[in-house]
Amino acid sequence: MDEQKPEETEEISEIEEEAEEVEESKEKQEVEKLDEVIEEELEQKPPEQTPKEMLEAKSIIEAALFMSTAPMTVRTLSKISGMNSWKLVQNKLKELQQEYGQRGSAIVISFEDGGYIMRLKPEYERKVSDLAKEAELSRGAIKTLAVIAKNDGMAQSKLAKMIGSSVYDHVKELVEEDFITAEKKGRTKVLKTTKKFKEYFTV
Repeated sequence: MDEQKPEETEEISEIEEEAEEVEESKEKQEVEKLDEVIEEELEQKPPEQTPKEMLEAKSIIEAALFMSTAPMTVRTLSKISGMNSWKLVQNKLKELQQEYGQRGSAIVISFEDGGYIMRLKPEYERKVSDLAKEAELSRGAIKTLAVIAKNDGMAQSKLAKMIGSSVYDHVKELVEEDFITAEKKGRTKVLKTTKKFKEYFTV
């Protein structure tokens, strides 16, 4: 077996060192890139939305909480609403919590299991359960009824923007069960709760 000359050994060592340096450089770049991604994810960027877009985003957050059956994280609500700052999303959530509290609403927005969820106050849960059992309302219809009750006299078109096209089936179901009325007004309908509804929900 031929012995390597000192010059060859030194050259091989230099090549190995250079290769190690290249590998270390690559690893360093990967770590830096990952750090940038994490930093960008956590960084609260300044808002770019207009006041109108901010108001729309707040409504989307409210609608998302209304439709969800499980707690929603700030990150998820940020993606859904289009808001580019988690801090702004949290601010909007606080505003909604205060608004619901000031109105004396039957609904509360609470923080549970790492996310936010919309729930009925305990004193209303039993009444809603009785209502669902007796009227055999679908879960979607009950949620729609809660929104109508909170905004008594609201336009069906506005409700459809908040919930989606399924609202028309819910409204039909609620009218048939005599919990709401739907009076024609222009191209839409005005939705109001009935005496039957008030009897069920008087605490």
